[in-house]
Amino acid sequence: MKIVLTGPLSAPYAREYLSNMATTLRNRGHDVFVPHEGGWQSPPNPWTENRIDFEATYQALHDADLLMAVLDGYTVDDAVAAQIGIFYTLAREEERRRRIVGLLHDTRVAGWEWTGADIGVTPQIRHAIHQFGDVYQNFKKALVALEPEGV
Repeated sequence: MKIVLTGPLSAPYAREYLSNMATTLRNRGHDVFVPHEGGWQSPPNPWTENRIDFEATYQALHDADLLMAVLDGYTVDDAVAAQIGIFYTLAREEERRRRIVGLLHDTRVAGWEWTGADIGVTPQIRHAIHQFGDVYQNFKKALVALEPEGV
C-alpha cells in the first residue's frame, strides 16, 4: 500500500518520530512518503535536513492509497490540515478506494484516558477523516487498522 505519513514537523523529535513510524510501515511492506524526508525512500538522518517540497508532497498525495496523519497539538498543524484537505478532495473525485487514518496522542485534546476521543479536533478535519477512515489513539491501534480486514 502507498501511504503518505504526515504530522507536525517543527521539532527534530517530531520529525524523528515520523521517520521511525515510516520505518515500521516500510518494514511491513508499505511504500511510505514522509514530507520532511522528501520522497518515498528514507535518506540517512531524515530528520536533520529540510527536504519539504510542496509539489512532491502533492504528487505523493495523488498517488497514495492512504493518508496517515498525526493530529497532535491544540489545533491540527496547518500543513497537516492542508494535506488532509487535498487528500479528501482527491478521494472524493476518484473511484479507487482511499483511506485516512488519524493519530491523536495529545492528552490535552483527547484526555488522559482518551475520554474525549477526537471531539477536540476541528470539525472540518474530523469530518474529512471520518468520511474515509477513523482516528486512533496510538500508532499500534492504527497499525491494526491497516490489516486487510481493517482500513
